[in-house]
Amino acid sequence: MKFTKSTFIFFLLLCLPLSCVTPFEPVGYEGSDNILVIEGDINSKGVTEVYLSRTQRLKDLNKTTYIKGAAVWIESEKGVKFFAQQSINGSVIVYRTQNLVLDKSQKYKLCVSLQGGNLYESELLSVLTSPPIKDIGFKRDTVKQSVTFHVSTEDPSNRTKYYRWTYTEDWEFSAHNFASYTYNPKTGQIDELPYEDNIFFCWNKGVSKSILIASTSHLSQDKVHEMPLVSMGKSDDRISILYSIEVSQRAITREAYLYWENIRKNSDKVGGIFSPQPSEIYGNIRCVSDPSEVVLGFISAVEISTMRFFASDAEMDIYSSYHDCELIVPEKEDPPRTWLALYQDGYLVISNNPMDRESIWSRDACVDCRLRGTKNKPSFWPNDHK
Repeated sequence: MKFTKSTFIFFLLLCLPLSCVTPFEPVGYEGSDNILVIEGDINSKGVTEVYLSRTQRLKDLNKTTYIKGAAVWIESEKGVKFFAQQSINGSVIVYRTQNLVLDKSQKYKLCVSLQGGNLYESELLSVLTSPPIKDIGFKRDTVKQSVTFHVSTEDPSNRTKYYRWTYTEDWEFSAHNFASYTYNPKTGQIDELPYEDNIFFCWNKGVSKSILIASTSHLSQDKVHEMPLVSMGKSDDRISILYSIEVSQRAITREAYLYWENIRKNSDKVGGIFSPQPSEIYGNIRCVSDPSEVVLGFISAVEISTMRFFASDAEMDIYSSYHDCELIVPEKEDPPRTWLALYQDGYLVISNNPMDRESIWSRDACVDCRLRGTKNKPSFWPNDHK
């Protein structure tokens, strides 16, 4: 099949989250999936992470096909190579370099060689240094009952002009009912649950999924004020106890900005990607072995600025959530049999009085926070919850 500009943008959009689109197989695009997608930036001062995947048919958008067994490296203009190692976490495959400190006076390119396949290279890129992040904060919207986190930055030298952000987020949340006891189905007994083994406090994490970019080229000063990053409604677990966001800021070229801006615009309109005509999008990666092969992705060489920010539920003062967590007090006759039936029906004990054999139970989703997260507390977490 011949690849037109329309075909190119269509498959680039297939790489983006399209959960709002009704799956269908457009006429004329059958058999043209499987285009290589290369994601990642050359990090001049830290670890470079590269993801290799293939585009999917619309009906398979929930399944990302990652590529394993590739050779991935950064190469300087003098031919010095810095290789990445493959790492597998569940279904996700990522290629990571060691913690590098590259000479910013040189140019670098990203190189990828697939197993038994072709060689791909980015352009030779100059390293762009991001100015420091000035501030991270949040705003409450009392009408929409939401909170939005934002970032601000500026370049006094007036040279950056184009910015891109990504972030990782961590949050602490809790179950709705605290369990001081636990039921053991093997022994049929209710035992005390030590606080250090509680299933009340948990943590979870996430990463940015939206394309977050800004340009100050039309402004007299190189300042970005309160660029929105992520918004959450009042019942979102993330703002229930303590939320943390670590923002990574990159200075990018005008070409990189236009690339990401075109993707963002077209992904916003993806419900109707065949009307109007989509914008032209080209990356900066080429297949050295076969110049006619289409490759998706835009690589930048960057020195990243980062900042971490914490916000508690008391500071945000917006969290409110209703949960139907009924409490059940089983009959006292033949408690072990009653307890087992409750356990098998998805209930967990939260309290118990051994003297009169009276216990209180609630749904597991109301008691065990691990159903929505993990007990893996981040090493940087500031409170003493277990």
